[in-house]
Amino acid sequence: MQAYRDHHGIPHARAASVEGAFRAQGHIAALDRGLQMEYVRRKAMGTWSEVVGSRALTDDTFSRRVGLAAAARLSYEALSDQTKAVFTAYAEGVNEALPESLADCDLPEAPAPWEPWHSVAVYLGRHVGMGSMAHKLFRTALLPVAPAEVVWRVRANARDELVVVPTGAVHRVDAEGPPEGHGEKVRGWLNGLAEVETVAASADPAAGSNNWVVSGTHTASGRPLLAGDPHRPFETPGPYWQNHVSCDAFDAIGLSFPGVPGFPHFGHNAYVAWGITHGMADDQDLFVENLDRLERRTEVIKVRDADPVRITVHTSARGGVVVQDDSANTGLALRWTGIAEPDRTLDCLLPMLTTTSVAELDEVMRGWAVPVDHLMMADVHGAIGYRLRGRVPHRDEANSWAAVPGWEQQYAWRGWVPFDDMPAARDPEEGLLVSANNRPSADTAPYVAHDYAGPARATRILQLLREDVAAGRRLDRAAMERIHGDVTSLTARDFIASLEHVKAAEGSRRSQLLEILRAWDGTMGLGSIAATVYTEARRELLWTVPLPDSGDSHASLLTHQQRTGTLWLSFQSLLAGARAGDETIFGAWSEAVGQALDRTAERLDEEIGPDIEDWTWGRLHQCRFTALLPGVPAVAGRPLPGDNETVRAAGLHGIETTAASSGSVARYVFDLGDWESSGWVVPEQSEEWYAAKLVPMHFDWEVIERIGTPIALGTAADQHPESARAALR
Repeated sequence: MQAYRDHHGIPHARAASVEGAFRAQGHIAALDRGLQMEYVRRKAMGTWSEVVGSRALTDDTFSRRVGLAAAARLSYEALSDQTKAVFTAYAEGVNEALPESLADCDLPEAPAPWEPWHSVAVYLGRHVGMGSMAHKLFRTALLPVAPAEVVWRVRANARDELVVVPTGAVHRVDAEGPPEGHGEKVRGWLNGLAEVETVAASADPAAGSNNWVVSGTHTASGRPLLAGDPHRPFETPGPYWQNHVSCDAFDAIGLSFPGVPGFPHFGHNAYVAWGITHGMADDQDLFVENLDRLERRTEVIKVRDADPVRITVHTSARGGVVVQDDSANTGLALRWTGIAEPDRTLDCLLPMLTTTSVAELDEVMRGWAVPVDHLMMADVHGAIGYRLRGRVPHRDEANSWAAVPGWEQQYAWRGWVPFDDMPAARDPEEGLLVSANNRPSADTAPYVAHDYAGPARATRILQLLREDVAAGRRLDRAAMERIHGDVTSLTARDFIASLEHVKAAEGSRRSQLLEILRAWDGTMGLGSIAATVYTEARRELLWTVPLPDSGDSHASLLTHQQRTGTLWLSFQSLLAGARAGDETIFGAWSEAVGQALDRTAERLDEEIGPDIEDWTWGRLHQCRFTALLPGVPAVAGRPLPGDNETVRAAGLHGIETTAASSGSVARYVFDLGDWESSGWVVPEQSEEWYAAKLVPMHFDWEVIERIGTPIALGTAADQHPESARAALR
């Protein structure tokens, strides 16, 4: 067995057997990301407080109440013998390296051996916060105390949404949302629920992703290009680990979750490439439960440098209670496709690596459950394809709006949407497919979700691709890099177009700001003054949205981040409504914008100074990484162009801060005409990442052996019990 590191420290491992390959992957993962693996394992099992103290209590409590560890054990037992052998080999590799990797880390005790089911726990823990719970909780909190028409409008969806398939089609969103009086129903079901503990693990509303695939008719090589970038909170270390694993059965490279074998979301083998964006599917429901009717137990969370904390865990037939108010005898149970029954998604990991065509990869996805993703595919034979992969439940329409009573059978789940009914496409005539968390299809059946990202990023990617195609340019990796780095905001352009009737006294501060905005093309560059004015005006406008204060009864169910993050991303939709004459949110638009610009001038004069030349976007929009692990410093922050709705995502919770706290945590381009022309980058490669450039993704073993530095792993990675070897055949 052989292993090397290339010039960027990326590992490439080659073994004779499948089990040897996964043992090597586990071994090197523990060498490179051992402390991170301990973190994600403990976070899934609710024991990270033992390492870092009380700051992890909220997350640990959530994981225990959801029951992630128990669900992971059940799901592991449901996996095939072949998959269990893969996870066993991976765990053995981890255990060869983990003690040494963590020897100098500040842990309260020696790390426990890595068990095969721990990888399932890590996988579930990575995705439980990406479901629809945040949207449901937002509406559950506000529908009882605010007009439904206001609550329903505060969503990221635009009125006219670009859909994934067919490419370029636009769907007009006409869904009315909850009927009149539904908020009263929710209030009654909640039975006074208000004084609750903070809910953890809801998805970061500023996150998202992009991906796109181009057929060989438009490329320099004559074969497809597949590109994209996953968006998550900016954290160090990042969620993805670059690596390459090969054996007699497959040769594959991609981005892995440390702690999970294979390449579930981004990668390629010798024949097929794949990449995903979050499908935004409605895969989680909240059920109102009477606590005195549920099973309950007490668990103790050990807390470093503090007394242990005892928590009560309530479990219903629909899931664990994640929000509870003992005085109201009421809680909200989370039902999620990943834990509703044993999940066999991970049975797909090995078959993905051995597929030889888009058609084969698509067929493997029949077994995929969580998460629901927009999967883009391409193969060396020239095919491209799209599939909304994953599992979506059938249930009552009311479940899609807010929490529903668990004791009424009307709201129970009734099976799954069939795989063949999920949106899909193969080799579209235009030769382009694009997704960016937007609506998958113009068809409203089957129901997939109400809440999608606005169409700005997807529309801009398609616009740039079509411009290149129309100009006759043959696309290559450099062209994909340019799209990765694009910082033009179509939402900002819509805002500029809305200023036509805004009036200002000649020579006034408002007049100055209007002149700056009207001359702007919507590019969120570091030196842009208009980008700052636009963002601050957007902030001022959103502060006026008539939502109840978080101290008002049920509205206190929301964390501050959930409230402000959802509101920030609703701007594209609210702007579209205002331009169409809807005065529900802002009143008379021209007057509202004028007043917002006045307040913007006051704020910037006070915070930066009266010289407008100092109001550059780079000054306000600084990248901010969070250090996750003790003793591991965060990637240093720098000014960052773009915002939430630009292709180069640099997300901000703009109501609170203009710092960039989420965005592209990896970028990749897979060139199916020449794998050596592919490229990728993660934030730890900071010079290239900040420059929106890629580093080489070496796949040719002759190149790797010539440039690589050997990794000493010994021969253990090719040794494995005969029983596991047989299961992998």
